[in-house]
Amino acid sequence: MYPNNCLSFHIKEFQYLTPDELYEILKARFTVFVMEQKCFYLDMDDIDYYSYHITLWHDKKVIAYARLYRGNTPGVFHVGRLLTTVRHKGYGRSILQTCLSQAKRCGAKRVVIDAQTHAISFYEKIGFEVISEEFMEAGIPHKKMQFDLTDYI
Repeated sequence: MYPNNCLSFHIKEFQYLTPDELYEILKARFTVFVMEQKCFYLDMDDIDYYSYHITLWHDKKVIAYARLYRGNTPGVFHVGRLLTTVRHKGYGRSILQTCLSQAKRCGAKRVVIDAQTHAISFYEKIGFEVISEEFMEAGIPHKKMQFDLTDYI
C-alpha cells in the first residue's frame, strides 16, 4: 500500500479505493465517531459512493480523513466525516485545506460543513463562517458553516 513512516496525502473517488484503503478509512471513522464520541448512527450512508475521499496516511494507517461531495445546489460542495486520529499536529487543518482546494478545482464556489459546536473556532480560524442556529445531529450539537471559495487560491 504505502511505505512505512511516511506521511502521504491521497484524494480518491470511491470506485478507486482499494479494499485495504476503504477498511482503514472506515476503521478510523468508527474509532473517532463511535468509540471516542459515543455517536451511534449509520456511518455508511451511501454518500461515500459519490464522494472524494481525502486521506492522510502514516505507517499504513489513516491519521486524518474527510469526504468531499457535491451538494444539490450548483457550485456548493460539502465536507463531512472530518477526523484526525493524531491530534494537535495540524493534520485536521491540512485535510480541510486539501478539501477546499479540491472543491475549487471541481468548480465549487462555496463549501459547507455541519460543524460540531465545540469545533466552531477551529473552522473559523480557517475562514468558515456560521450560517445557522445550533441543531442536533446524531445527539451532538452542530452549526452549519460555509467557506466562500471566490478568492481562495
